Amino acid sequence: MSQNLKDTVLDEESLDGWMPKEIKGLKVDYYQYLTYKIENGKVSEVLP
Repeated sequence: MSQNLKDTVLDEESLDGWMPKEIKGLKVDYYQYLTYKIENGKVSEVLP
């Protein structure tokens, strides 16, 4: 979200490494919390 609480588009590079969860050969839904490190007003790191 922006400072005005508007949705923003994430850089697809920040989603690299996202792997679907699989249990007994079936892909399942799950969620993951992401932490954004912001330095000088810009996202410098995305941590799982």
